[in-house]
Formats: sequence, structure tokens, C-alpha cells
Amino acid sequence: MRDRAALGAGLAVILGGLCVAAAVLFAYIGQPSLLTRLDLKVYDLLLPLRAAPDPSPVPVIIDLDEASIAEYGQWPWPRYLMADLLDTLTARGAAVIGLDIMFPEADRSSPERVREALRRDKGLAFEYSGIPPELRDYDQVLAQALQRNPVVLGAYASFPGIGGEAPPSPSIGIIEREKPGAIPWLPLVPAAKNAVLPLPALREQAPMGFFNVGPDLDGIVREIPLVVRIGEDIYPSFSVRALMLGLGLRNLTLESGPYGLEAVRLGSGHYVPVSPQGTLRIPFIGPRRTYPYYSAADVLAGRVPPEALEGRAVFVGASLPGLADIRATPYDSACPGVEVHAAVVDAILTGNAVRLPPWTPAAQAGLIAAAGFLATLVFGFARPRVYLPVAAALIGAIVQLARHLFGQGIFLSPLYGVLTVAALGAFLLLVRFWQEERQKRRLRGLFSRYVSPEVVSRVTRTAGDLMAGEERELTVMFTDIRNFTSMSERLKPQEVVTLLNRYFTPMTALVREYSGTLDKFIGDALMAYWNAPLDVPGHPLKAVEAALAMQEAMPALNEGLRADLGLEVSIGIGVHTGTAFVGNMGTADFLNYTLIGDNVNLASRLEGLCKQYGVGIVVSGETREACGGAFDFRRLDTIRVKGRDRPVTIYAPMRR
Repeated sequence: MRDRAALGAGLAVILGGLCVAAAVLFAYIGQPSLLTRLDLKVYDLLLPLRAAPDPSPVPVIIDLDEASIAEYGQWPWPRYLMADLLDTLTARGAAVIGLDIMFPEADRSSPERVREALRRDKGLAFEYSGIPPELRDYDQVLAQALQRNPVVLGAYASFPGIGGEAPPSPSIGIIEREKPGAIPWLPLVPAAKNAVLPLPALREQAPMGFFNVGPDLDGIVREIPLVVRIGEDIYPSFSVRALMLGLGLRNLTLESGPYGLEAVRLGSGHYVPVSPQGTLRIPFIGPRRTYPYYSAADVLAGRVPPEALEGRAVFVGASLPGLADIRATPYDSACPGVEVHAAVVDAILTGNAVRLPPWTPAAQAGLIAAAGFLATLVFGFARPRVYLPVAAALIGAIVQLARHLFGQGIFLSPLYGVLTVAALGAFLLLVRFWQEERQKRRLRGLFSRYVSPEVVSRVTRTAGDLMAGEERELTVMFTDIRNFTSMSERLKPQEVVTLLNRYFTPMTALVREYSGTLDKFIGDALMAYWNAPLDVPGHPLKAVEAALAMQEAMPALNEGLRADLGLEVSIGIGVHTGTAFVGNMGTADFLNYTLIGDNVNLASRLEGLCKQYGVGIVVSGETREACGGAFDFRRLDTIRVKGRDRPVTIYAPMRR
């Protein structure tokens, strides 16, 4: 029976652990919003712990800042000024220039545009002179600058399909490399309907890249698509196109495998791992101004040293409030969007990309299973004192594994492993608490039949074995009402019941008061014992205290009996200390927690000697010796008891 109950409890723990681990696995597969956000925060926490390289010297940012606006006028600048900026950057040695600025409309400050607007709006027709023909249309001025400088324009892919137009065919070649077992990857890349593009006159003179940057659920930028799909065509992102132009590459290699895209390769030296959808997890290495910033005004005025731009990838953008494309990154809540593109170029050049390998789902499932197995063993079967240290060790190992892999450029989130340990810990602790409470209720139901409530409470606070028996030292007490047989013959049955109830009530209360266990009533006799089922320190002394208290309670009891029944009673008490066997005894249908042994019989015989020696209490020499000097003892006799070889010395205890 005991083995069956233990097996059932163990199976309940194992099944509960499996269910909790399965629930965490399904949560990982389903990616609910709350857990997704937590997972993103875990990525942010790991970033500063990673030994990232120093920033590459290649990306440089030309800032349309407050000083530029103060020196050259409000934005938007005339496009001839942008043309001057491009010419100056190229003259200073810039290898490639990325314009993180949209030019979807004509420059209305051009002389030709001003004349057309006045004719249309005011009916004014006039001619002007003194302006060279090449400066009459500023868009043409910028187009010519684009033609002679290594510039990449920005475009925006419109995924909702609202507004925009179809872009021209890609100006680069796409080379596909498929690994064994590769699947068609094109449907996995999100498709835009159309795009917001620069003016035709401009885009005909310079290559374009798409600077779409989409934040995650919490509004923070962590990923960027390296390729954009519009229809069936694939276009590079703004930062990739700028890097290709700077490296003199005309082809972009896309490698695919069993899960979709795996990498974007630029030439033979730059391998960039991507998600199956073609996105790069940006390994930011710092907040805004991680890369060099130079004011556009300083560039135009020649205040920037030539070596600052020599051979650099220059990105032109704005940090001025109202002009800037502000993005939140893991390091900065207000980072200029142009710096995101610089971070992408930096990651590609340094090989510092963070990837989520195709085997990440399998690894996460394995981590959840391993954490679930170990946590089930610990929380389901180990002792409570090891819960906290082992749980801390498990969580620490999971976090350390994730940190080690992150240092190798692999993001395996520790969130779901930690969640498995925490959820299993909470669940299995509740299960074990429920099992213990059920065991306590069972103990109470069983022991309350024959053990005092105080002892039941103490037993249920321990993990006692209900079916166990043991041999231990006990102090046994028997009490008996003198001349009860003849007394009961004179009383009515109801009066006998009243007498016994009036007598047993204070006697059992005193047994409990002195930490004894009531065993049974035998007619008018009472049997009790001390030091079982739990240890009772000083049990001989407590038993004698209880016996003396019983005798001292008799005058008050007799006063009530005289008034109600017209009689008085006297009792005899026998107390002996010795070894006995205590435990459950009986049948499978009826059990009694009691004790047996020669020493139990001796206690009963001592009670019978009270009348012979004219005393109220008789204790054995073993009990007297165990009490030490707590009481005075009067030696009564040394007797031989049937069934015992050695004589027994008996005493009558008295208070000092």
C-alpha cells in the first residue's frame, strides 16, 4: 500500500513536469506577445555582455545638424547645395556616399519652378537673366552631381501597398547558391507592393537601396532586411547597396538551405548570416555617436581634415529635431536613423553579425526538455533545502550557455529554459504541498481515533510513516477507579455513563497537558503513554507530573460527584518506564496504534498494587531513577512479578 502510494505520487510529479515543459514548448512555438517582448529584452541584456570589437573606421556620418541649418539656411536646402556637398565629400576621398534622404518631389526653389509657380498662382509672366542655364533647375544640378560621384540614393518599400510606384529593375545581379535540401526561399521574403522612389531624373543617375527599418513589438530596432522583394524582383537594402558600390561589386550572392535564406555574401570576403526571411539581427555596440559625426556645414566650409573622410563609407543624414529619422535601439531611445545603416555596414565589415541558426528551434526544444527533466528531479523528489541552490545553479547554467553562444555570434535565448525551471518549480512545489496536505489529512483522520489532537498536529508536521512500527523507550500509565464494580451495581446505566464521563474528562485533559498520548479506555481504566509516536524529552518526569496532577484533581471531582450522584471515588495509578514495541496493529480494515510488551504489563500490575500498599500512585524503580531529584519518593517494597526474573522495587512519588 505504501509503495503504491509513493509510486502514484512519483507518477503525478513526472506527469506534471511533462505537462509544464510541454506548455512552455507550445508557448515558444506560439510566441505570444508578452514572451516575445521579454525575449527581445533578453537580447538587449546580452548585448553589453558580449565582447564586441571596436567600431570599424569605415562608417562616417555627415550630420545635417543645427550648425548646418544656422549657417546655410532652413531645410530643405536647395539641391545645388546638396550637389556641392557631394562634390566636396568625393574630393575629400569618400569611397561611397549614402544619402539617407528622400528626394521624391522636385525642388520648388529652382528658378524655373519659381517662375512656373508664379505664372500658375499669380498670373505673372516674366523672364530672368544672369542665371547660368545649368543653375535654372536644381534637380538637374543634383542629377549631374550624382552622375559624377559614388552616391547611393534611398528608397522606401511600401509594404501596405499605399502610394508609391513600381521601381525599375535591379541594377545589380543576384546569384543564388542552394545547399542540399534547400527550399524555395523567395516566398519567405516579405513582398512589397510598390515603393516611394526618388525623382526619375535622380534615380537614373545613381543606384538605389531601400532603407526600410522596422521596429520590433516594443518599438526598438534590432533587425533590418538586407534584401527587399517587390514583385518577383530582389533589391538590396540601402546599407548593402552602399557597401557594394564602395567595394566595386555588381553581384549579390544569396545562399539558401533547408529553412530558407541562410546568408548574404558580398564578394568573397564578407559573409553575412541572415534569417530565412533575409533579415539581419543588428549587433549594436553602443549608443548614438558610436561612429564619427561631422557637421555638413564643416564639410562645405572645408573645416574637416581630408584624412577624416579618406576611403570611408559616408552616410548623410540628420540629427536635428524635426528633421531626423529618430529610432530607438537597445542602447539608445533616440538614435538618428542614419546611424542604424552605419551599424549594419560596421557589422558586415567586422564580421560581427549575430545570427539565429536554422537549428535554433530544435536547440530551444532540447533546452526546454533538459531544463524540464532536471527541474522535475529537483523540485519533485529532492529535499526542500536544495531547491534554491539547485534552481539557481540551473538558471545560472542556462544563462551562461546563452552568454557563451552569444559571444560566438549565436543568439539562443535563455528565456524559455529559465521559464521552464521557474514554472516547474512553482508547479511542482504546489503539487508537493498538495500531496503533503493530503498526507496530513490522512494522518489526522487515522491518528485522531486514538491520539490526542496535540500529538496529531505534531505528527502531521513530520513525514511520519503510518505503517511503521518501532521499539523504543516509553513511560506507560494505567489508572483505575477503586471498587468500581460494586459501585456500578448500585447506579443506573445512565448514571454509570455520567460518572465515567465526569471522571475521564479531566484525566484525559491532564494526559494531554503533560504531552502524553491517550491509548484507550478499558472499562473504568485509562491507558496512556509518553514518548510515542514522537519524542517527548523527560517523559518519565512528565508522566509522574500527570499522575500527581490527577490525584490532586480528585477532591474537586468528588465534590461534584457528591452533589450530583451522592458518591465519591478514589483511583490508583501505576507508572513504569521501559522498552516496548509501538506501531499500527490490527487488520487491513481496522488498525490501532498501540504498544505491547512486558513493560506494558508491568505498568498495569503496578496500578493494581496501589490498594495493597495504601497509596494513590505506584511507580517503578526505572521511573524513579529517570526522574532524578524532581520529586520525593517513598520506597514501598521490592517485589517479584510473574514473568520477570528480576525483582522490582516500587515507590510512591510525592511533591517536594
